Amino acid sequence: MTKTFKYTDEETYNEFILNLTTKIEDDPLQSLIQPSVIALVADRVLPEGWNQDKALQTTECILHALEEYEEYEICQEIIIAYPELNYQK
Repeated sequence: MTKTFKYTDEETYNEFILNLTTKIEDDPLQSLIQPSVIALVADRVLPEGWNQDKALQTTECILHALEEYEEYEICQEIIIAYPELNYQK
C-alpha cells in the first residue's frame, strides 16, 4: 500500500522507522505506545520546544508506523486529535 504524506516525506518516514528499529532493542511498537507518545498523538500535547509543524511531521510518521502494526484504534485516536492527517477526506 502506498503511503500518502502531507506534512513529511517518504525519506523522513524511512529515517524515523530506521531510528525506531535500530535504537530500540525491544519491540519498536512499545516505544510508540509510551504515555508521552500517546499524549502527543491522542491528546495533542506538544513536548517542550516543539512547534506545530514538528508535531505534525512526527505524528504523521507515528500514524504510518502504527498502521503497519495494525494498531487501528490508536490510529483512529490520532485522526480524531489531528483531523488534518485524515487522508480519506
